[in-house]
Amino acid sequence: MGKGYKLTSADGDGPKQCAFFFSDKGCRNGAVCKFSHEAAPPGGGAPSTSNNKTSPSVSSSSVMSSETESDGEIVETRAGAYSSMVAKNDDTNPFFSAVGAVVAPPPPAAVSAVHSAVASINNNATEPPTTEKKKKKRKKRSLSAGENPFELATETQAPNNAATAANQKGIVAPPPSVPQPKKQKATTTPAKETPQQSTSTPNNNATFRNLQLPIASFSLPISTAATTTPAAASKSPRPPSPQHEPAHAAPPLPLPVASANHLKWKNAVIATRDHANYDNAFNFERTKQLEFEQGISTPHHWITTRPYGDWCKNNPASIAIDCEMCETQDPVTGKTDTKALCRLSVINADNPTEVLLDTLVKPEWPVSNYRTWINGIKAKDLEGVQFTLRHAQMFMNALCSEQTVVVGHAVHNDLLALRMIHHCNADTAMLYNHSEEEGGTPSLKNLAYGVLKRDMPEVHDSVNDARVALACADHYCSKNGKVDPVEKVFSRNNGGGRDRDPADTAVLLVHRLPPTSQPGHIADMFLAYTCIKPKNVPEITFSGQHGKCHVEFTSKDHAELAYASLNGEEREDKTGKKQKRVGLKNGSYVCVRKMKKT
Repeated sequence: MGKGYKLTSADGDGPKQCAFFFSDKGCRNGAVCKFSHEAAPPGGGAPSTSNNKTSPSVSSSSVMSSETESDGEIVETRAGAYSSMVAKNDDTNPFFSAVGAVVAPPPPAAVSAVHSAVASINNNATEPPTTEKKKKKRKKRSLSAGENPFELATETQAPNNAATAANQKGIVAPPPSVPQPKKQKATTTPAKETPQQSTSTPNNNATFRNLQLPIASFSLPISTAATTTPAAASKSPRPPSPQHEPAHAAPPLPLPVASANHLKWKNAVIATRDHANYDNAFNFERTKQLEFEQGISTPHHWITTRPYGDWCKNNPASIAIDCEMCETQDPVTGKTDTKALCRLSVINADNPTEVLLDTLVKPEWPVSNYRTWINGIKAKDLEGVQFTLRHAQMFMNALCSEQTVVVGHAVHNDLLALRMIHHCNADTAMLYNHSEEEGGTPSLKNLAYGVLKRDMPEVHDSVNDARVALACADHYCSKNGKVDPVEKVFSRNNGGGRDRDPADTAVLLVHRLPPTSQPGHIADMFLAYTCIKPKNVPEITFSGQHGKCHVEFTSKDHAELAYASLNGEEREDKTGKKQKRVGLKNGSYVCVRKMKKT
């Protein structure tokens, strides 16, 4: 810091003269200056005109100018720095936008006003923040599509000592994860033209039956251990039941009314749309936007079913579908598609014995996880397959109008894998209620056992799954929607086997998940907070604004250790089961709960 100017009083009792006023730079204080701006009387010792020094004839008694205080000290070195910043004429610099007044004083008439304004700003700037502002409650913010709700990038939750001690004993092998940088929100939209969705009409002479497609057949051995099957629903058309008509006006979505075979499904379609989770599960626009932002697909990769017309009047009024998915990864960008289509099966719902299509599908990106234990498909099965997702879309676009009823179990997953926007659906996951969980959706395995008294095979077969979902949907229609809740006999987290004692399962329930949550977010959370990687994180089931999933670990010990390693206060839910809260980056939280009272 340079040395400040010093003012001295003249000999005698006269007023103290302002050395700045008589210098080349002049005085910035104007009328409020503490010192005299009038010329000294004869013999009174006129002030020196030197910039930095007072006259040698002035006595040693002195006072400091108000400009030499620490907050407003003017020194040559600082003035030089200010001058260089002003010379750059940088309007974007927030710190030096009004410094011209320091280096080049304004006209004398405005000096007083400028000084008052600067003094007011300085006084306000030096005012310390109050404690109340610091303690202001953090507001919750909304999460963008696909954003990881957990705060893993900056301050991760440190695992408890229980995890460290157990790792030393050899219970937990996985090393702690390296925090990943926070995903940067895009500020600009990619400058690419967004093509309109494909709704082109195929050749009038071409139908779904004579398309020349490179179908790759595939089959799995199916156990026929069915005991009893309810009577098939009557094929005769029935008028809509009044009790199933919505109390509100019909939604602005197409209904199946083109023929008697279409009308059979009208109530089931309406009941599916009335489910609390429908808007979230069948939010195609959100998924399309999310995949575009993540670089997985673009809008023109999606299809939308077309209005009913003469082109499809000979097509089936309803179909049952089931898709098998695998996980793929782009080798260039590293992006992962967790719902890559690898098998498609379509059944004629008007004649369930007829298989309209059953083929393997070659994914666009290399497969990173075949999920053979679920779908039975191995790497060698996809070798030489030429049938692609675009072939599948071509077939579905030729088969389905916007009034074609698509029957399936959790059929939104199948439509998302096909990237097909369609709202005329009969979803058995939403037509039946869970007996133990309000708003819960039964698995197809429990549904088949409870409704059809049929055991399902351990490995999924998409043809069989489509037929089972169709039989359950037919049963719903035959009962006019008056069906009993489905009892939970089999567990999704027990390899599809009958339920064991929950205390013996290596499972934790994660609930209150926000809509942006993905299975990978939950796996990363456990790895970062507990140093334990889950064995399997299934798809999240959403109901309303929150979702849940049962996270499976390698063993019961791993599950208990992961729970013990989470920081946070332990509480009991309304059923008496213990759970802990895990904070989210927007100020909200999720709950991690044990499966049984302890």
